[in-house]
Amino acid sequence: MKNAVLVCAFASICFAASAYGQVGGPPQPDPITNISNELTRISRSVTTLSDRMGQFIERLDKAPGASLTEKQQKLIMGLQLLASAEQILASRQRFQIELVERQTTTRTRLAQIERDITPQGVDRSVTFEGTTRTDELRENRRNSLGSERTALQTLLQQINSTLADTNDAVREAQTLVTRLRRQYMPELERELLDR
Repeated sequence: MKNAVLVCAFASICFAASAYGQVGGPPQPDPITNISNELTRISRSVTTLSDRMGQFIERLDKAPGASLTEKQQKLIMGLQLLASAEQILASRQRFQIELVERQTTTRTRLAQIERDITPQGVDRSVTFEGTTRTDELRENRRNSLGSERTALQTLLQQINSTLADTNDAVREAQTLVTRLRRQYMPELERELLDR
């Protein structure tokens, strides 16, 4: 029973650590860099947690006739909770990065449409059509760009709203992780020192 609980706890922590190990990529603009740095910090933190949990389990297994006390069982459950909270935080931050990228792409396309919808931009686009119906082509082009602009503005509003909600969710997850770390990491240190 003791070994099953320990293996389960250690597997949870290793899974979380491996999930965080997959975060990375090329350098990003400022907001994304900050989020990426935070994900890297979390990854290191989970690795440290995994190492400490491994040390704890190793020392417990080496002790003759050792069994888990109620305090140790609560500590293992707390560490599993911490690993889960850090995993949730990392997934929310990845979603936040995706939203920032979509927001940037949408803003860039909107800026391009604003340039293209000007009279000069519309004229440029129909110049090489090779037809005598240029007025009709200009109007069609203007209507097409106007429709796309409206759709992108609506999409941008939705992205901004979702991003604001996601930012709140990330802050809540960070608060939870910080609180759990402050609660369980000193207990783990004490257990390791007592052994």
